[in-house]
Amino acid sequence: MPWCEPCGKFYNPNSLRPDGTCPNDHQVAEPPGPKAEQERAKVPWHFWLLLLALAIYLGWRVVQGIAWVVG
Repeated sequence: MPWCEPCGKFYNPNSLRPDGTCPNDHQVAEPPGPKAEQERAKVPWHFWLLLLALAIYLGWRVVQGIAWVVG
């Protein structure tokens, strides 16, 4: 957690401005570079696996629902 010496408080990294300053315009942390943004945007592979399984399950339930309505 970044510490702002003039303000005397800890700041959550999400509460800092994009340039790394606190709400009172004191420099607290280094601004994130383009590599940090790329690392933050990665989605784990098992998330996509979960979405695929959910799509297959819901697709099957739609097929069952249609068969129930027709039958």
